[in-house]
Amino acid sequence: MSGASVAFTFEGIKVKIQCSTNDLMKDICQKYANKIGRNVNSLVFLYGGSNLNFQLSFKEHANIIDRERNEMSILVYKNENDLTCTKCGEKINLNTEKINDIRTSIKNIGDTVRGIKIMIDNIIKISLVDIVNIQLKNVNIIFNNLNEDIKKLNEKFNDLFNVNNINKELNLNNYIIAKIKIKDEDINKNIRI
Repeated sequence: MSGASVAFTFEGIKVKIQCSTNDLMKDICQKYANKIGRNVNSLVFLYGGSNLNFQLSFKEHANIIDRERNEMSILVYKNENDLTCTKCGEKINLNTEKINDIRTSIKNIGDTVRGIKIMIDNIIKISLVDIVNIQLKNVNIIFNNLNEDIKKLNEKFNDLFNVNNINKELNLNNYIIAKIKIKDEDINKNIRI
């Protein structure tokens, strides 16, 4: 078992992890994640421009040059595709099938409203009765408003499931909790004195 090292670079900070050439990459990455206080699943590891294969050992994964010098360099990024709790790193699972069903339903309702609006416009164009035309124009206005409401609902729905927005909200919540804890600790210190 020969000694090796892996240099991880995350957010501009380089950290070296000592390992054996027989160690699996998943174990080496786990050591790194533990050292920086992150959940390994909340990170993406790139080696040579490709995702790291956790099932390979150092010597199986390293290119010939890195194998000879017993050192690998790995770039690390936050996994933006997964929703994770910024506090514990636990993955937040969303039922994407239900989300897609809701999106499809919103789209279908919007298509139906637009179809009805087109039919009403055609009836108004060919109808000679003024009372009917006035009533249909009012119904058309209602459908226009309904169509706008559907667009707004769809935008809100998409914003709700935007990963960046959720992570920002989680970060804000953690910041608020941290501030409350700091204030609570200050209060407790003052009471003891």
